[in-house]
Amino acid sequence: MNTQPDNHSHVLVFGNEKGGSGKSTAALHTAVALLRMGYKVGTIDLDARQATLTRAMRNRFNFITRTKEPLPSPFHMAIERSEAASIAGRQAEECAFLGLALAELEPACDYIVIDTPGTDSHLSRLAHARADILITPMNDSYIDLDLLADIDPETHNVIGPSVYTKW
Repeated sequence: MNTQPDNHSHVLVFGNEKGGSGKSTAALHTAVALLRMGYKVGTIDLDARQATLTRAMRNRFNFITRTKEPLPSPFHMAIERSEAASIAGRQAEECAFLGLALAELEPACDYIVIDTPGTDSHLSRLAHARADILITPMNDSYIDLDLLADIDPETHNVIGPSVYTKW
């Protein structure tokens, strides 16, 4: 069902520096919705330490194995943060890890859904740079909104971009 003439995967990145905003949940539901629409989907979990998306996928795969229920499932990968000794070494490894994952998924997938950690990290920034579409889930609160924009507390007008939007 790929409608793209150039066979380029759409990369959807779910990013927000605030934890608990719903990135993993939204990424999971988006991936499943795309699968149910007939697209080939890959998922990448960049928050492998917390592994929310990876655990959800593992539970889905275990359910399918146990029940033989034919649920559509994505190709899934988790990328750990590098533990190289130097910052340059960590950044080079993370760039290579993400590049390899994308190179493997792109030929097989119409969409690649990437879940990022709720922190500013080199790996998260690499994913943001590769996004065709950036999705920033937010809770209905000024705490979440403050990450995207500086808000005047009296008028509630946007004063300017906040830390996350200044990248």
